[in-house]
Amino acid sequence: MEETNFAVDTEQGFKLQGTLYLKDNAPSDDIVIFCHGLMNTRNSEVNQSIIKEIDFNSISFDFQGNGESEGTTRCGNHIEEVENIRCIVCYVRSILKRKVLCICGHSKGAVVVLLYASKYNDVPLVINISGRYDHTQIPSYLTSEQFLQRFGPINDQDYEEFKQLNTSVVKNIDRQKSKVLTVHGSKDNVCPPEGALTYHKLIGPEPHHKLVMIQDADHGYKNKKNELTANIRSWLSENFSWASKIN
Repeated sequence: MEETNFAVDTEQGFKLQGTLYLKDNAPSDDIVIFCHGLMNTRNSEVNQSIIKEIDFNSISFDFQGNGESEGTTRCGNHIEEVENIRCIVCYVRSILKRKVLCICGHSKGAVVVLLYASKYNDVPLVINISGRYDHTQIPSYLTSEQFLQRFGPINDQDYEEFKQLNTSVVKNIDRQKSKVLTVHGSKDNVCPPEGALTYHKLIGPEPHHKLVMIQDADHGYKNKKNELTANIRSWLSENFSWASKIN
């Protein structure tokens, strides 16, 4: 697998840093874009485990204010991160001259991927790994020592931005243009697995939305990454032909 780092300029004046992964035997030139979660980077353990095992070429990038990317970040800046994805999608199409087959996100990145799909409806395959649905309750990790060391105390404005996030807009994902896979661990104590069922009700039924609940898996899929990767690899292969006609 060939790895190449790159930078993308944003309209806000800062750069996003990413890595392009090209595979010799990929079934097409298409790209799968991977999006990391809160307090993580493009080297996310969950995303990297998938990148190594799927057959397709991939991109993983740092959201603004994370990893090597410029700009600032907050716990509730999902809408800003949607536009970060837009920058990467445009880079793939205009600079690399390739198609975007899929956008895949884990945790906060999964929510951002779904918001992107509901707004732009221009990527045929969408993967939601352990995305939170209900943002009305502030999760305990936002007051954890790890979070406070990284971001400092959250102000009222950021809390409100987080709590007012409307994830029900996923119902706007066009069933003629996109298919969605949701994978969630049954023992996820960070993003409640009940949210996956809500996403299924709003986006489904199959074949528009497939829900996979991995038994005994936690938020990071400890000891369950093989099962996670196998499900994603299988779903991508099953839907590649359909996506090629849409893309």
